[in-house]
This record gives sequence, structure tokens and C-alpha cells, in this order.
Amino acid sequence: MYTIVSRDKQKRAAITRTPKGIQLILQNKGEQSPHFSGYLNEMLSFSTGRPWRSDFVGLEGVQITAGPDLIRFRGTLKALTFTMELAFDEHHLLKMKATWENQMHVILRDVAIGLQFTLPKMSNEMVTIPHIIYNNNPSADPSRVVPRLGLGKDKGLICEEHRLPIPCVNVAWNEDVEARFFSLFSLPAYKETADGVVHYGSLGAIQEEQRTILAAMSGVLMFNGEKDMNYVGKNKTAPYLGGYLDFISGYSLTKEYALDWGSVGHPGQAFREIVRKGLELYAPKGANPHSLEEMIQLKKNAMDDRWRTNEFGAAGYVKFTDSNEFGNVSKRPLHYMYGWTGQCLKLAWCDAKLGFMHKEEERISHCEQAIHFYLRESRTEVSGIRHSSYRLVDGQWDDFSWNKQAVISSRALGESIADLAEIILLFREMGRKVPDSWVEALEESSVFFITAALSSGIYPAAWLPDGRSAEDTITAAGLPCLIAVVKAYRVTGKLKYLEAAEKMMQRYYEQHAMTFERPFARSTLDASCEDKEAGMYFFLAAYELFVITNHERYCEWAEISADWLLTFVYMWNPVFDRGSQFRNMGFTATGWPGVSVQNHHLDVFFPTFEFWRFGQLTGKTQYEQLGRMVFNAMGQGICTKPGEWNFTIVGEQGEGLFQTYWHHRGHSNKWNPSWVTALVLHNGLRFQDAEALEQSVPI
Repeated sequence: MYTIVSRDKQKRAAITRTPKGIQLILQNKGEQSPHFSGYLNEMLSFSTGRPWRSDFVGLEGVQITAGPDLIRFRGTLKALTFTMELAFDEHHLLKMKATWENQMHVILRDVAIGLQFTLPKMSNEMVTIPHIIYNNNPSADPSRVVPRLGLGKDKGLICEEHRLPIPCVNVAWNEDVEARFFSLFSLPAYKETADGVVHYGSLGAIQEEQRTILAAMSGVLMFNGEKDMNYVGKNKTAPYLGGYLDFISGYSLTKEYALDWGSVGHPGQAFREIVRKGLELYAPKGANPHSLEEMIQLKKNAMDDRWRTNEFGAAGYVKFTDSNEFGNVSKRPLHYMYGWTGQCLKLAWCDAKLGFMHKEEERISHCEQAIHFYLRESRTEVSGIRHSSYRLVDGQWDDFSWNKQAVISSRALGESIADLAEIILLFREMGRKVPDSWVEALEESSVFFITAALSSGIYPAAWLPDGRSAEDTITAAGLPCLIAVVKAYRVTGKLKYLEAAEKMMQRYYEQHAMTFERPFARSTLDASCEDKEAGMYFFLAAYELFVITNHERYCEWAEISADWLLTFVYMWNPVFDRGSQFRNMGFTATGWPGVSVQNHHLDVFFPTFEFWRFGQLTGKTQYEQLGRMVFNAMGQGICTKPGEWNFTIVGEQGEGLFQTYWHHRGHSNKWNPSWVTALVLHNGLRFQDAEALEQSVPI
């Protein structure tokens, strides 16, 4: 037996010869049973031809050498020479360096090779593949094509490494009284062909009746059990044959991986180990193309271009602008949208904030006009419910449509009422009189929120115009309403709001975060699946309650959800094809968050300031650092001169940046709803405030 031990003496990796072949055993100190035990003959996958096969090939003529910190073995795998080195790194991860080389005078065509780690199938196991699979995505609409390990006989999903913010696949299970996990990380390396196309390896999991396999492959794919199939758009797939390799004589492929294993204190939270080890393994450093002041100036310019009024007395910020040379990309009449992708009131807060900072009364007036118009004109027949969208051309109000009927999105309404509360607090802070009608409107909606929960104790994703829930599915979509109620307490000091919010927060925790059997999901009307924004609003709700109450449980819940959110954040930088927009512009994906298990692109929807502030308040510096890193990274893709990044208006930025084959990899779009301006500017102004406060504090 050849054994190496981690530097903290807690982990052990052993290679031993047995009658059944070479065996790898991974174990922790003091444990009776290993976390993993497998034979090389059942770990080394090799096939030629299409479609690829999960054929296990015995390693022949094995030679093993070992030192105090490294095990190395070498043998023949069909016509290839295979070499692997095992060693623990400074983070107590077991590094694996594998090389396949063709030393024969033959050409092997359409080769698929890889490492596969087989674990016994557990009834309570959870598989996590960052951005792609969270406990098999139980909230995803079964009628839509979204990533799953499979719903039928064939189960498995293997995707490109560059589709993964943290290139890892993790499986967790309960064993006796212990919650265990096993993680397979990749340290991505790529091959670039003569035509400039970049090829990465692939990672994923295959589920069979009696076992679960964590697979690291040379690039071949599997989508929902179907080999050579890729996810190429919203609910769309297409064949993909780019993962096969030709091994000419002398050709070699080297891949590096890392294994982690252990136990976690709470079932369902093994994803936190992905984040913790991912930060150590990849040491992310995002781009920082602009200073904070430059970011604010750019986004301020974009916001100013959104201000519109009409002859009916409307005032606000349009969701899409018609100022770029290509016009209004939405092809819909100019309109305000409140919350969700419109964020009209968040822009009003930004305008007022800039007005107070620079003594510009016109900006403060814009905010006041936008608020007065919304509160005066958006009423419905149900007290507290407000319309969602306003068309400037004909002065008509609209709502969202769901299943061919008009609905009011709980998320959109909650966001707008929460922003109203923030505007009230800003005006008070600046010594400006707040109209009674603003506080009355805040309370109207907050009282409705208190009484409008489902029997499950949480909010529906949407209400019908008469105030009834549109459907009763358990989702995290309505969390912004809870946040609005918390902010109503901050504005009024009335305990009924805080008590109601705390009671409902407990229900959201029980539904989603207690076990993560049903992860955060369905925060948008267009996705119906596990998504980053659902987790984001749980984090923000826990953060707000922690700031107000200082209760430890809210600190804990905020930290748990922050870690879940970080599984969507890129901790490494994929290389893009030669000639792509991203490669030409030097775009770095590190620090950017993805969107959902359905929508595999990057965007700026992330609570960067609250992450940073949470880290400050708790002394958990990684959140402080990551909040600012993510914000800084979002400076990429902003138009700084006409024609840059597809825009003519300085400060504009596309909603989608495409780092995968989900859509036009290596490019960004021109779809530019106003939230892309609102969120970055809102966070930037608060960062600026915090910096000014730090500089004013005497040493």
C-alpha cells in the first residue's frame, strides 16, 4: 500500500494492489468507512467512435512509485500511455494530474476519455453542479427543457467546464448521523485549434439505479441523459460533436483535478464546501476597468437618457430607450416598468441621491415627480396592489401576463414598494419633508402583504387583479414583499410589520434553506426554475432583519444564502475563441454571476453592496472582498464611447453577456432594460457613501 496524508493530517489517500486491481481509497482520520473507494479499472473511461461510451478499460503494466508526499503510477490504456500523479496541496485538496499520450504509430479517431468516480446510490443524496443542477432542480417546470440529471431511464448531465462558475460536481448524502460529501473539481485547461476555437473538458454526473458517477471527461457532453447533446438556448438543445479528440502519434492531453471530501454540520449545505474550497483553489481576482467615480458617471449618463414625461402628466424612467442608433430593442412602445426588469423607482432613488449629493434640485424634482405619478395613477381596485407598467404613447397601464391572464408579480410589486420606503428614508436623512401620501401608500401595500400570504405562509409568485393568488406553487418569488414590510417597519416603527416579517421569514427558511431539498427558485416570470435572484432576495431579507434585530439566526441565514449565491459567481476566467468580442476586448468572466439553471449567461443582478456590508458587520471579510470584486467586474461591457459594446449612448450596458454556448459565446447583447443601469448605479452610490464615511472618520 502507498499512502499520502494531507498537511493537516486529517485526510489520507492510499493506492494498493489487490486481486481485483489497483484500488484508490480516500478516508478521513478517525473514520471507520472511507468517503470513496474504487478500482482504477472502473475509473478510467475510454472509447472511440460516436456516440461515446462509458467503457471502463483496465490499466495494464502498472508501475507505481511513491514518496512521502506524492504517488505516481503509469500504465497502458488501450493504445494510450496513461500517467497519474496524486499529491495533497496546501488547502488539503487531493490534486490529480492525469496525462494520456499516444506513443504508438497509429491515429485514434473520435476518442473520449475521462475519470469517473462511482459512489453507491443513496436515497437521500443531493447532487450540485454550480449554475446547472441543484438537487436535480425540483422546482423547474417539467414541461420545459432545463438541465436535469434525467427524468427517465437514462440519467445524467455532463457539460463544458466553461459553463461552470466553479468547475465542480458535488454529491452529498446522509450516513448514520453524519452528512457527508464528495467533490470533484477541475483546474480547466484548454486546447485551441488552428482556426482559433477553444475547447475545454467537461464535468458532470451520471445517475444509475444503484450508483452515482461523478465524471470528468475530455469534452464530450450529455444533456438530460442524451449523449452528444448541448443546451444552446432558453429551453433549446442541439447536437454537439466538438468534444471528441483525435490522438495522432505523439499527441498528449494533460488534465488536472482536485478531490475534496468530508462532512457538514447540516444536511443540504455541502454546496458551501464547493464555495469555500473554490475560493482557495482558484483565488479569484476579477477585472476592475473603472474607478467607482467613473462607474457612477457612466451609469448616471445612461439614467439621464431614460427620463421621459408625456402630455398626460406622466414622469419616470423608461425601461428601454430609443436613443441608440438601432432604436428601441424591445420593439414595444416606450414604457415605464416598476420593479423586476424596469426598476423605475430604484432609478428615482438614484436621481434623488445624486441630487442631494451635488445640490441639484432638478434631480430631486425628477424623483418626486416619478413617485407622485406612480402613487397617483397606478392604483387598482384592491388597496395596496398597483399596476406594473405604463405606456407613454397612449397613457395606458399594463400588468404582467401569466397563462394568458393579467397578473401582478409579487416580486415586481415588492421591489417597487421597498424602493418607495428607501426613498422616504433618504428624504428624511437629508432633512427633506416627506409627503404623507408616500407613507400612506407604503402602509397600504404593506398591510396588503401582511394579509396576502398563501396557506403555506409565503407569498404567491403573482396575484390576480382582484387580490387572489394566481397559483399556489411554493416559490421564493415573493420575498421582495417581505423586504418591503421590513422597510415599512423602518419607516413607521410599527412592530406589527417587523413581527409579520419575522414570522414569514421563518416560513421561507423552512421551505427552502432548512434542508435545500427545494432550493431557491422561480423568482422570475420567464424562467420557472432554480435561479440566483430567488436566493438573492432571501439573502437580502435575512440581511435586513439582521441589521435591525442583530439576531444570530438572521446572520446565519444570510451567510448560508450568500454561499448559495456564490455558486453562481465565476471564480475563474474561461478563454474565448479568437476573434470573439470578449477576446478582442479582454473581457474577464471572473467575478460575474450567472442567472439561473435555465439561462446560462452573465448579468449584473447581484447584491454587491449588501455582500460587502454584511462582511463588514460580521467580520467575515470574504464577503466584504467578494462584494467589491463582483461590483468592480461589472465595469466591463459598459459603453464608454459611441460604438463600444454595440451602443451609442455612453453608460449603456447589455443585459446578457454570453460566456457559454447557451447563446453566441464570447459576445454580449444589445438588450438593455433599465435595471442594468439601476442596480449598478444604486450599488455604486452606496459604495461611494461608505467610502466617504470611512474617510471622514478620524484615525
